[in-house]
Amino acid sequence: MDNLVWVQELIEAPDLEVLGTVLDARLRAYVDRGSPEDERLLAERCAFEHEVRRYRTRAQERGYAYQKRFPRMPGLWVDFVNQNKAAEAGIARLNVRRAYETARRDATEAANEGWAPEANAPSPIRPEAFDPIAMIDRLVQDAVAQRVAQLMPATVVPLAPAIAPTETGAPIEVTKSDAPTASSPDRLSALLQEFLRPAGRKRQHKMKGRGEAEAVVQFAIDFLGDLRMNELTDDRWRALDEALPDIPNRDKIPREFSKTLHQRYKYAETHGWSELVRVTTTTIKSRYWGGLYKFIDWAIQEKHYRGPRYTFECIDPENLAPLPRDAFEDEELLKLLKLPLFTGCKNRLHVWQPGEYFVQSHIYWGFLICILTGMRPGEVGQLKCVDIRTDGEFFYFDLRPFDAREGRVAVQDLRNLKTNAAGRVIPIHPLLIELGLLEQMQDLIDKGEERLFPEWDVYVRKDGSERWSQPLSKSWQYVKKLLKLTRADLTLYSTRHLMADWLDNEAIAQRTRDRILGHASDVRGRYGRKGILDPQIAAKIEALEPPVVKQMREILLAAKNRADAGELTVLKTY
Repeated sequence: MDNLVWVQELIEAPDLEVLGTVLDARLRAYVDRGSPEDERLLAERCAFEHEVRRYRTRAQERGYAYQKRFPRMPGLWVDFVNQNKAAEAGIARLNVRRAYETARRDATEAANEGWAPEANAPSPIRPEAFDPIAMIDRLVQDAVAQRVAQLMPATVVPLAPAIAPTETGAPIEVTKSDAPTASSPDRLSALLQEFLRPAGRKRQHKMKGRGEAEAVVQFAIDFLGDLRMNELTDDRWRALDEALPDIPNRDKIPREFSKTLHQRYKYAETHGWSELVRVTTTTIKSRYWGGLYKFIDWAIQEKHYRGPRYTFECIDPENLAPLPRDAFEDEELLKLLKLPLFTGCKNRLHVWQPGEYFVQSHIYWGFLICILTGMRPGEVGQLKCVDIRTDGEFFYFDLRPFDAREGRVAVQDLRNLKTNAAGRVIPIHPLLIELGLLEQMQDLIDKGEERLFPEWDVYVRKDGSERWSQPLSKSWQYVKKLLKLTRADLTLYSTRHLMADWLDNEAIAQRTRDRILGHASDVRGRYGRKGILDPQIAAKIEALEPPVVKQMREILLAAKNRADAGELTVLKTY
């Protein structure tokens, strides 16, 4: 531990940025020196390797993209580990040779003194290979190592090995030929980083969905090795195809073994499937196959891959069938609307606890708009004040990417839609208007606010794509536990199935139904009026009021009337 001058630097580093700077500089220095030649230096490097693994885990847990800040670190890290492995193997061979020479010398001296080996005597035990981890354990007793252990933050947890163990417990060795370096941009790991890099300003790339593809592409790298893209033969693609169904669901897997898909795969391989559950066919097809297809298509387009696009097809008979979503039952819907958020809550922050305040927050409106229009949660979060329009008789949410009657707009100004069919107009249910949605819109316009729900935060993924449904999705997960709604097919999207059920019960035409919900229709559905719905159809949709809506009206307007009468104190969130 005498040479570990970087220990104090790590202790004094105030954040991940400074800590990464220290590790990056030390990695470069170690790699430039080459493989260590003695056990002492190897033990020092293994201790440093442990700290880098700890840093990578902390960065991943806290969402810190250290690869962007230190782009050379992934390549240096692999070179550093490979140098340690090469030194470990060399020192082990040298130790074996030394032990052999010592034993041969001792045997020669014993023979000269008259000793002779016994017949059928067992061969001498080969000395154990050098174990750097055992060396580190011995060095931990050093005073400096103990100081490091005492000063490390309590939130830092011991790392699981970055490379998953095999059935025998030995790590899977990454050979030098398979390791990415700064000079090998055609390796899968380097291509993955380029694939995930945010698009430049001058060229528009289709980045949507790339963040979700990262996990499965990383699994391919962990499973096949960090090969060059053009080294992926049909046999390797087939092996990957057959491995994907063997990735278990993370349920019942210890957290330290479920951080990556490959760790989950190796855990199932090692411990068996008796307590594990396989993922659904939807997960395999949409996330695994879909993510790999995005990566392969990009590699072909960018001339990184000359082979054909492999067709994935392997499904295990024990993979679970997808669970269809169902609409809300009337009782479930009313239980939701009787919660304090809608009837009187404690304050702005504790909206699920009863109290004397009336808070029409973005969560309040989010749930109600989803229920009474069938809109997607992400669509609600993006609403602007100008998206509420009227033809003089009816009010509508205008979700079209832009109004073609006002001319063209730049691509960067288009609305972020799930599909092309999501661009549509939706009549606003009268109950939303009675609850004061138009008044809120006008207040925000008077204050110069553009968005209808300015407190609704967007979640930005690592690939730069945006997810607007996050706040409402998190609230729904909490509400589902609060109300003890255990039905597996009940999700936040059940609000869309509820609206679809209401439209079906009113015998609304299929083309109109698709346009209201933003579903892709057949060729006929792509033609016809692109703007406001037919007034007669709009009137019929706005009049949708099955018995449960009447009960909803009683609950919601009772709280609104109490607030208007001063019995509840109104708290605004904008």
